[in-house]
Amino acid sequence: MKIKKKYRNIVFSCLAAVFISVPIAFVMVAINYGFRAGFLMAFLKSALAGTAISVPLANVFIPLAEKIVNRIVEE
Repeated sequence: MKIKKKYRNIVFSCLAAVFISVPIAFVMVAINYGFRAGFLMAFLKSALAGTAISVPLANVFIPLAEKIVNRIVEE
């Protein structure tokens, strides 16, 4: 199944948000909580919260960043 081209930017932003927020959540929980009982649940909660925050932000700021870069970089 392929997704229509008009949804490309939304899919890109959502995937970018997930691919960035989940590893960050893992590292932050490992640093702050450590690998002990309850790590998996703490990681899952952190990853869910991080993804819930980063997906809407990515959908707003990735297109904005692209517009800014296009204005300041020569062709």
